[in-house]
Amino acid sequence: MTAHRAKGLEFRDVVILDGDWAKPSKGEDADSPRRLFYVAMTRAKGSLTILATGEHPFAPQPGECCPWRHITPELGGLPAYYPTHVAPDMALVDLSWAGRLRQGSPELRSISEACVGDSVTLTLEGDRWLLLDQHSRTIGRMSRNFVPPAGKELVKGEIGAIIRWKKSDNDESFQVHIKRDDWETVLPELQFSVTAK
Repeated sequence: MTAHRAKGLEFRDVVILDGDWAKPSKGEDADSPRRLFYVAMTRAKGSLTILATGEHPFAPQPGECCPWRHITPELGGLPAYYPTHVAPDMALVDLSWAGRLRQGSPELRSISEACVGDSVTLTLEGDRWLLLDQHSRTIGRMSRNFVPPAGKELVKGEIGAIIRWKKSDNDESFQVHIKRDDWETVLPELQFSVTAK
C-alpha cells in the first residue's frame, strides 16, 4: 500500500520500504516528500520499521534516537516460491456492498462484531469473491478488480483494517442504491502461496 493510500488508516505494524523519498512528484512542493513520509510513519500503532539502503533523507541516523541494525541477507535459505501478500487496499473491496444491505441483515451484525486481526477467508460466489469471518459469515465482498494470484491458494487471511464509508463517498448516480448514510467496510490482508501439487 502506498503512503498516499494509507492516509486515515492505522495498522499495528508498519514497514516503510526504501524509495526515492527526497524527490517530490511532479507538481508538488519541495517539502511534500517529508510530509508524506510523516504520514507513513504515523500510521503505526505498535511498531515502525524503516528499510533503507544507505542514508535515509528523513530517518534519524544511527545513534541519534533509534535502534539500527545492518543486515546482510543470506539468500540461499529462501524458499523457491515466495508467498504473495495482498495488503489492505480499498481498490480491491466493494466499498459500498454493506451500504446496499437491508437494515437488520445478518451481514451487518457480523461486520459490527468484526475486529482488526480476526481471521478471514474467501469464497467464490458467481463471479465475485466474498469475504467470510472465522464463523463462515459474510462480512464483505471483493471488487471486480480482485483476482487471486494464479496458481496460488489462500494460506492466511485476516482483517487488516475496518473503515467507515459514507453514502456521500459514492457517485451521485449510484447513491440511489445505498440504503444507509454510513457503514463499516472490512479491508482484508491476505497471503497466498503456491498450490500444493
